[in-house]
Amino acid sequence: MKSRIKNRLLLVIAICSLLAGTSCQYEEIVDIPYPESRIYLPIAVSGSISTDGIYTIDEGASTSWVSPTPGQPLKYTVERDNNAFIIPLGVYRSGTGKTIEGTANVSLALNPDTVQQLIASGTLAETELLPSEYVQQIPQGVQIQDGKNDAPFNIVIDLDFLRTDAPKKYAMGITISDTEHRVNEALNTGIVLIDTRITVPQAVFTSQLEGSSSDTFVFTNSSLYWDFFSGDNAFAWDFGDGSAVSHEINPTHQYAAAGDYEVTLTVTGVTGENVSVTNTVSVKNN
Repeated sequence: MKSRIKNRLLLVIAICSLLAGTSCQYEEIVDIPYPESRIYLPIAVSGSISTDGIYTIDEGASTSWVSPTPGQPLKYTVERDNNAFIIPLGVYRSGTGKTIEGTANVSLALNPDTVQQLIASGTLAETELLPSEYVQQIPQGVQIQDGKNDAPFNIVIDLDFLRTDAPKKYAMGITISDTEHRVNEALNTGIVLIDTRITVPQAVFTSQLEGSSSDTFVFTNSSLYWDFFSGDNAFAWDFGDGSAVSHEINPTHQYAAAGDYEVTLTVTGVTGENVSVTNTVSVKNN
């Protein structure tokens, strides 16, 4: 009896040893599922570009301003000849590899109801709904190409309307959808808020003598909302002494004789409108 038990134990040990010796050679290939790809509006994501899903456009070109994004310096562009205030946006698709295979057709539509609700709740304070008749262009849909994560599009607003109603604030809602239910419902609606004051240029400057000089002034331009887009000269300096007009941002000018001089800075805005400011500088005898 003891012999049988001993033999059975030896058999079990032998089988276990055999399995242990071959287990390192066994490989199981598991097909790990990818996370589901979702489509969304980046401006609906609260973060660096939006606050609580509100994409605010209130920054204009200033003399101290530095481009945050190469190729797209501001949240908008202007085509004055086409009366167009253009807002570049996009639809995004999360994921990589297999999850972004195939095209994705995404529909876009204005969403005035959400804007009205936000106005009524006080979230959009001192803001009006942008009338749809002044939305010159919004695509009905965009297509995210096979293997791509995004599809850009533009919304175009009537530039003259924005200038005429300055300094009001206007908001518009944009909602995306698709027939295959791949849109993230929590990030399918974004609000674009436009502060129309950016269409009105502001001319501001200060001056001071250069070093120990008594006849040479340095002019510091702190104007706002000037024309960054047309390529035309946005600034014109008249130094009040009959010299040539300067188009520099921050010029230095030397006067030939003592006296009081009225210096005028004219600034051109995005609509082509000009505004001017005049300050007096005094040149003393040495």
